Amino acid sequence: MLNFLPSIIIGIIASFLLFINILFWVTILFVFSIPKILLPWPPLLKVINRILHWIGENWIAGNSGWMWLTQKTEWDVQGVEGLSHEGWYLVVSNHQSRKEVSCCFLLPPAFLC
Repeated sequence: MLNFLPSIIIGIIASFLLFINILFWVTILFVFSIPKILLPWPPLLKVINRILHWIGENWIAGNSGWMWLTQKTEWDVQGVEGLSHEGWYLVVSNHQSRKEVSCCFLLPPAFLC
């Protein structure tokens, strides 16, 4: 983590990494989303949808990475003792923080619908 640096430097680094992450993944996203729109052939859509899902996962992982690098986050997770890996749960984000998507990605796959 870069918490030892002055806040302005951390802000510049975070902004740069966010910009690079967006530029990189949006470019790849468009490469696969345009053919999806222009060629709606079901077998092709199945493959493209998997690729687009992979792009989304990695985009979020990139965001989680630069946030971890530039911000100090203290996790206080409570109330998970009664949750079962066999059950179904709905995770809803209200988008009141920039960490929501990253938090949802930290859940074990068994907890994601």
